[in-house]
Amino acid sequence: MAIEFNHDHDCARVYARVEKELAKLTAFPSFSLQLQQNEDVIHCRHDGSDMEWEHGIRPYMAAVLTEDIMQRYEISLLEKLIKKRFQFRDPDEREQVMELARELLAGERPEIPETRNAAERKTSLYQAINEYLSDSSVFYWNPFLTFCTGNYERYLARLAEVVIDEYQMEQEYQTVVDTLRSYVERTAPATKHLHLWYENSEYFWLVDANGHEWGPEKRMKHTESALIFEDGLQPMEMIVSPIASIAPQHLYIYTAQDDGVIQTLRAIFQERLNVRPFEQWGF
Repeated sequence: MAIEFNHDHDCARVYARVEKELAKLTAFPSFSLQLQQNEDVIHCRHDGSDMEWEHGIRPYMAAVLTEDIMQRYEISLLEKLIKKRFQFRDPDEREQVMELARELLAGERPEIPETRNAAERKTSLYQAINEYLSDSSVFYWNPFLTFCTGNYERYLARLAEVVIDEYQMEQEYQTVVDTLRSYVERTAPATKHLHLWYENSEYFWLVDANGHEWGPEKRMKHTESALIFEDGLQPMEMIVSPIASIAPQHLYIYTAQDDGVIQTLRAIFQERLNVRPFEQWGF
């Protein structure tokens, strides 16, 4: 089999990778593989059986080439999609989007559903390469990248859409947090100290320093309509908007959680917030 390139630098990179990866297979004496580098062509020779080639060497070669293409081209393909198709032309904004994309591809954003499907892109590319290798004795590198990666690129296009949606939601969230923080900083507190017992978003209790409960009716009475952002929640279920509207000088949270509600309150109140264990609740 031969792998033919348009550019010798691509050939040199792939040759080095294949040589390194195939060195790991020396524990299997039933076959041997020789690589010869000749400018822009890699020649592969296998002296074992057809069975070994079909079920061992060729799938392994396909996996090695898959890893090389993903590492070499994936980020640039995504950035091209984001820049041209979605009109993110500002370099700073595009870099923020790309940082989110890199985190998603690395599996570092499990809260984004698409992260769980990240392996699909690798599988689709591997299948295309393995099929190409099975149909031809010459793997034409550049034509393959141009014409045979449709499913892989469609996945990247879906991924780009997910990343951009997530980025825009995060920008909107940050705008909300900035608005609420600004309000808290410039508004006279409705009560100096506020204590929040928080098991989760369904089980919470709010009292002031005197132990007087701020129930749903009292909370909504002090809630500024311009600060409400919890879409789809009933007034009695809202936590962040009422507390920000009350704008306490000190907010004490008794919890074992660190979910979105706690993180948002921490971002809004910053040094004015004190997180405590349930055992310190004194009401």
